[in-house]
Amino acid sequence: MILFTKRLLKIENQARNFFENFPFIHAFLAGIGVVLFWRGVWETADSMKLNSELSIIIGVLILGGIGLFLQTFVGNTIIIKNVEKEQKMEQSIKSEIEKTHQDTESEEVTLAQLAKNIEMLNVKIDKLTKDKES
Repeated sequence: MILFTKRLLKIENQARNFFENFPFIHAFLAGIGVVLFWRGVWETADSMKLNSELSIIIGVLILGGIGLFLQTFVGNTIIIKNVEKEQKMEQSIKSEIEKTHQDTESEEVTLAQLAKNIEMLNVKIDKLTKDKES
């Protein structure tokens, strides 16, 4: 069952990515998939004929194929978990960037101090050189 769920999730993700460029077709196929799925559920509840079950299968395949089956019927739990994971990763990256920024500023101050000290040493060397020449 876990393998089936992972496989269906992969297909749905690929389908969502594809249909981002075709929202009308996506909505149209989703409508057909929902109607066929619920028609199948309805018919199966009324009688156990193959046509009803076939409707369920076709509806599931269409919704899974366009990336809506699990999102619609299982809920947004998977999406929410992924968003939370991305938010944690983003926060971690922001913290790392802030630390790097602070380190860089510290290094810039140190470099500025070194440059000032070198300049003072150059002035003293020049002064000593002039004194020695005189």
